[in-house]
Amino acid sequence: MAVNQSPMYQKAEERYRTATAPADKLAALEEMFRLVPKHKASEKLQAQIKQKIKTLREETVKAASRGSQGAHDPYAVPKQGAGQVRLLGEANVGKSAIVGALSNAKVVIEPFPHSTHAAVPGMALAEDVPIQLVDMPPVTLGAVDPMLLASLRSADALLLVVDLSALDLLDQLERPLTMLREARMKPVSTPTIEFGEDFDDADNAMLPKRVLVAANKCDLPGAADNFDGLKELSGCDLKMVRISAETKAGLPEMMNELFALLNVIRVYAKKPGKPVDKSSPFILPVGGTVHDMAAHVHSELAEKLKGARIWGGTVHDGQQVTAAHVLTDKNVVELHF
Repeated sequence: MAVNQSPMYQKAEERYRTATAPADKLAALEEMFRLVPKHKASEKLQAQIKQKIKTLREETVKAASRGSQGAHDPYAVPKQGAGQVRLLGEANVGKSAIVGALSNAKVVIEPFPHSTHAAVPGMALAEDVPIQLVDMPPVTLGAVDPMLLASLRSADALLLVVDLSALDLLDQLERPLTMLREARMKPVSTPTIEFGEDFDDADNAMLPKRVLVAANKCDLPGAADNFDGLKELSGCDLKMVRISAETKAGLPEMMNELFALLNVIRVYAKKPGKPVDKSSPFILPVGGTVHDMAAHVHSELAEKLKGARIWGGTVHDGQQVTAAHVLTDKNVVELHF
């Protein structure tokens, strides 16, 4: 059975074939894996792409440790959790403070600019779903490290942070967005990605990139009015949330918005005759099936799957379903082999 690939996948594949820098090759491969249809006919292709990603990452690490070829990539961070969200923004907007408030990451929080020089990952929770936040150095329009751009391109989503107390608040939003557009990334706040007609033009194709705007320092005087003004005057149609890394106000809502933006669901496993295990939910893309969940448990067991019982969502509690049944967020699944 053939695997029909989208134009976006074909362009990512072309970027992989023509790329010379390891970071660009890795970004293209990760984009190919995200875009390949997730069904039975594509399992072999998925496995091949995953193996190439693993091999390239290992080669990059070895090369950096030997110092014999290429430059060390200070922004390289292996993906973990339900998705990787890299923080984007200018100096002193509070990116490090956000990651520090939500995780155990060893971020550097200083009152002076440019205290972050490399990517610093931390694991944060959206309810019970782990999402990887990656603190990044500040960006300056017109002087952006190509490796930093490659890391933004490969992320599952971006959190664009602005400072509600800043005099240049509108510019803090527009400058990073301009940088993304100049790097041929199209900021969107929709979980599902649509590819425009411009994607047929290899020279001008824009890669849709999921972006959530976090307006930080909402605890300061005048922040509420500034937030309203930002939404009204920016002309930006991106989703915006008001937060404070200092008081942690709005951070749970921000994490829930990121979870929704990643376009994934969580499901819980239940062994026959046992209570449901909610300690480590399985993360699947929206549209994932019972068979997809079984493959996460064990690829060989998935081939023996006969069906499942489901609780929650659109079915009756304990209803028997087939392996092709599409799961919804917070389903409880009892697999039958």
